Amino acid sequence: MRLRPRSQGSFPVLFGRVAGSVLAGAQVLAELLGGPAAARPALLARLVEAEHDADDAVHLVARRLTSTFGPPFARRDVQHLAQALDTCLDEITATARLVVVHRLETLPREVVDVAQVLVRQAELTVAAMPRVEQADRLAEYWVEVNRLDNRASEVLLGLRATTLDLAEQSGDLVRALRLRDVVERLEAATAAFERLAHVVETIALVEP
Repeated sequence: MRLRPRSQGSFPVLFGRVAGSVLAGAQVLAELLGGPAAARPALLARLVEAEHDADDAVHLVARRLTSTFGPPFARRDVQHLAQALDTCLDEITATARLVVVHRLETLPREVVDVAQVLVRQAELTVAAMPRVEQADRLAEYWVEVNRLDNRASEVLLGLRATTLDLAEQSGDLVRALRLRDVVERLEAATAAFERLAHVVETIALVEP
């Protein structure tokens, strides 16, 4: 039996809104990485717009938290979840900014593949957030998100090794370093989804 009042579902709705912005951002990133370099600035602008939408929803979560008696789960977990969602989109946007700033005309296929992993992680997140009040039923969500993060890490590890070998052969160290920056940012983005999934798992473990 829950002894504290329950909210009317506003928090899951807001989490779903942030997750929707995260998915939109992941889809734009995949388009940006897989498309022509000339289209990247416009796509980055779309991504930044999605980031602003997510920020607005996260701020609304904070305001609701101060005025709501009995949120769906512990206040600190509400905060952690909102911040973790926001971080996912921050890392996605940072990746896009790096690609644009570094002016990498062509990107390895592995980069595009990992962008699709991010899209899948975001899709899973969109499906999970409306049900986050029943976090104990979302085990498949966090297990799959973690599996996808591991898969992306393996792909990017191989890409890093290949990039260093090619740089040694061609002498183009600058491109190798710039590509390494993008790889590290992509790793941070997939890991951000893993941390988000861990927050959901933690809620499932501590909530009655």
